[in-house]
Amino acid sequence: MAVQNIILPLVYFLAKARNIEKGLVIFADAHHNECPVSLKNVLDRIRDDNDFKILEFYHDFSQCGSLKSLIYSIQFMKLYAKAEFVFICDNFLPVSACNKRKGSTVIQLWHACGAFKKFGYDTSGDIPKYYKGNVYKNYDLVTVSSEECIKHFAGAMKLDKSVFKALGVSRTDIYFDDIFITQSKKRFYNENPNAKGKKVVLWAPTFRGNPAEPYLEGSDAILRLADELSNSGEWYFVTKLHPHIKKSVAGDYTTDIPTEMLFSVADLLITDYSSVIYEYALFKKPILIFAPDLEKYKRDRGFYNDIESLPAEIVTQPGDLTVKSIENAVSKFDENKTTEFLEKYMTACDGRSTDRIIDFVNEIKIQGGQ
Repeated sequence: MAVQNIILPLVYFLAKARNIEKGLVIFADAHHNECPVSLKNVLDRIRDDNDFKILEFYHDFSQCGSLKSLIYSIQFMKLYAKAEFVFICDNFLPVSACNKRKGSTVIQLWHACGAFKKFGYDTSGDIPKYYKGNVYKNYDLVTVSSEECIKHFAGAMKLDKSVFKALGVSRTDIYFDDIFITQSKKRFYNENPNAKGKKVVLWAPTFRGNPAEPYLEGSDAILRLADELSNSGEWYFVTKLHPHIKKSVAGDYTTDIPTEMLFSVADLLITDYSSVIYEYALFKKPILIFAPDLEKYKRDRGFYNDIESLPAEIVTQPGDLTVKSIENAVSKFDENKTTEFLEKYMTACDGRSTDRIIDFVNEIKIQGGQ
């Protein structure tokens, strides 16, 4: 908190003696060491515009010491003080270390679609009680996947509803790109030749706890199911764990292929409370929610939407997670229910989200900033 409330604001105050540098755009993230997929589409588009000067700051705070993170944050603040635009896609504390100057626009390309499990200030586990100030302040725009999500995001971030716009989630544009889909399938089957001719089951869970001490629920039952499916000869099981979870949890079933590339090949998704359910729904294929800790999760964190209303079959008992439950999810798949779900929560994710975001940027640039 001393760094966040004293050191970084001081660096920013000294650096803002210089004028805003028109066209200076910063892309930053504190959870990756390279450009995250949630920023990539917008980055590529802005890179094509010669009117912009781009600087990238990617640094996974969880994988290095405090000194390196401090140095990174100081470097960021010096440039933040004169940037015209800053793009982030997750919680990024340096952006909120102090009140930003007029003329800088911060755009939050939030990494998740929809509004499923509670987050931010709507739940007790996300924001440390010792944190002073609003971790989401200084945002001029937060992009969301539909108008329905705005009320939930506004409460979770304690920001005015006007900050949120249903321009869509930029990362989802790739799901409407035939070239990307073809490349995804080619890579998957090149790396998983035994999957050819079989139905693919993808397990993509979120984590419990916090990023410093993450854990899974029900992994033993999942691995038993994986073995059962693999032995059937009809199914091929693959796992994509959250980056905070060690790959060893999933044994030989884990893959390094990005989650977004797996959706096009998966015939069924198994997840829990992950927002990937919204993205996968775009493909209109069966979903099974395996939630052995559902009642506890409802009490401890809670949901914005009734989980039973999702276009998915739900299994809560580890013993009920079997090949039969997979086949049941496939046979009960209702495309009409999925379509209704998409029309409510994913209306702005139509393959043109990045276009709308770039239009917003150009409009702000014409107006001369915030």
